[in-house]
Amino acid sequence: MSTAAIMQPFAEPTPMKRILAAALFGLAIGGLCATGAFYAGILEFAPITLAWILLNRTVMGVAIGMSGLRLHWAWNGVVIGLVVGSVFSFYLFMNVPQPLPAINAIVNGLYGLIIEFFTTVVCKLPSLGAPRSLRAA
Repeated sequence: MSTAAIMQPFAEPTPMKRILAAALFGLAIGGLCATGAFYAGILEFAPITLAWILLNRTVMGVAIGMSGLRLHWAWNGVVIGLVVGSVFSFYLFMNVPQPLPAINAIVNGLYGLIIEFFTTVVCKLPSLGAPRSLRAA
């Protein structure tokens, strides 16, 4: 049996690869978001705030990875980013003075777009809602 025959099941992107890649990119974006927020003095450092930011961005990545919406990859990232990120905006609305929650609500779409870009374009793991011809390419 050749090596190509053994590796053949791993050659095609699977849903789990996409979900894992998107979750890792979400965690990385969460780290960048938290670093920027704490360093700029926008948020005061607290372990629970750090955990909340990392969890929110990681869940955003998982939702993007699992998304089966039949949208262009860019719109998929923006829509899922806005929907999932709205939870973090509500948290900020309850705990932080204005206008940060409104700014965060808009920036969540950008974070979703970045996660989707690295998952779909850079890692070449197409959306689960993409037509089969795009998934096979």
